[in-house]
Amino acid sequence: MKRRFSPNPYILLLFLVFFLCLLIAGIRGCAISRKQRAQNITSPDIAVFSDGEVVVMPLNKYLIGVVGGEMPASFPLEALKAQAVAARTYALRRMAAYGGEGCGKGGADICTDSACCQAYTPPEELEDSFGKNSRRYMDKLTEAVYSTDGEVILYDGSPIEALYHSSAGGRTEDAQNVFSSALPYLVGVESPGEEGSKYHGEQEYTPKEFAAAINKKWPDANLNRKKLQSQVKILSRYDSGQVESLKLGNVTVSGKELRKLLGLNSANFTIDISDTVLIRTTGYGHGVGMSQYGARAMALEGATYLEILTHYYTGVDVEKME
Repeated sequence: MKRRFSPNPYILLLFLVFFLCLLIAGIRGCAISRKQRAQNITSPDIAVFSDGEVVVMPLNKYLIGVVGGEMPASFPLEALKAQAVAARTYALRRMAAYGGEGCGKGGADICTDSACCQAYTPPEELEDSFGKNSRRYMDKLTEAVYSTDGEVILYDGSPIEALYHSSAGGRTEDAQNVFSSALPYLVGVESPGEEGSKYHGEQEYTPKEFAAAINKKWPDANLNRKKLQSQVKILSRYDSGQVESLKLGNVTVSGKELRKLLGLNSANFTIDISDTVLIRTTGYGHGVGMSQYGARAMALEGATYLEILTHYYTGVDVEKME
């Protein structure tokens, strides 16, 4: 007689558990896929003017290049995340798809000139420049952008003008003192621990060179290279330490005007005149909005990117864009 096969109940149970696991994994996979597709809505294409042409790319790819181009990848992740959200907000205000007026160059939303918009380095160039740290730094930049996917900085429900700079010199500046337009979220705040790249700077001129540069720009100044000690005087400073106004012979100019003329690191400067004219600066950049080295200092102290952003941008909320 043939023996009838009787399946082991334990084996049947194992097969049943295995089948249920596959089913759950399949359902979860579909859910994750749907979530990823939904998240892609928050990363639309952006038109970028670069090297004389308009390039269209996903916003998140652009942001990886901006974060890597604007902030050292060696900075703490929370500082990089703060930079990613600020850069996304800055871009969003200029994107035609969100009602922005664009950059004005080539009809693009934004350009890669940091003097006009935001610095941008293509991810492949970043990867090459990082050398042996390439994988680690690219992973950090990618995480900074994707872990904050879609997040923007809002004031009264609208994206802010998310300005930022390298270092403020200890305190950031009110927007109206630099750009002649007050914004309630761009007001001066304390910014300790910024010491780093270009925090202190010096530029030296002969009296003849300095007088010639000033007289060329402002002929009424009538500076005399032999009388500079009596003709040059800082008259007032803002709370940030930036020079508000100074006397140059027969004219009075603003600190930001002299900074622009001489290409100074910041408008927070002193002028020492002897056999030479020595200008010492503190901080690097216009000083408005988020200080990148200040963000680094906060992150090293344990602050989150949300704490960094709400410190440097007064009265704002950070939310997913609709």
